[in-house]
Amino acid sequence: MNKLLQASLVATLMSAGSTALYAGYNWGNCTSIGCEKDIPIKLEIPKKCEVLGGTAITLNKNGGTQSSTYTVRSNTHYTLNIQTANAGTSNTTFVKHEDDANVKVPTTITTAKAGGGSVGWGNSNHAGLADDIYTVTVNNSAVSAFQRAGTYNDTYKIKVYY
Repeated sequence: MNKLLQASLVATLMSAGSTALYAGYNWGNCTSIGCEKDIPIKLEIPKKCEVLGGTAITLNKNGGTQSSTYTVRSNTHYTLNIQTANAGTSNTTFVKHEDDANVKVPTTITTAKAGGGSVGWGNSNHAGLADDIYTVTVNNSAVSAFQRAGTYNDTYKIKVYY
């Protein structure tokens, strides 16, 4: 009986030691049929846009229409802001003399989006996620023989916001 008591005591101590060994481990995700763990997978792509193309527009003293095409490439929705240096977002556009800002030649500037019609001055919202192609068209009447000589300028300004 003494040997039986000793064997029982040894078995109790051994199991108590193994219980103490595993007592500090978190078995919260384990069940009687196994364990599980979720590992997150993530990919972040930053917002990006490019304005491509858009060659300079040279008007003719005899009048007429000139145009240039540019592309907004964006991987997100965006707001397009268009205006001119001389007139801001006003429909009354003009080129002005390089030496005298009071000497002007009126112009008509329009912007059209391929497949989307006319785009107004100022801010307009666009879906992006593709190449959006825009055509800016500038029309001017023939200038008189007495129009002051020199270079007349304006700048079509394109800004893209997210």
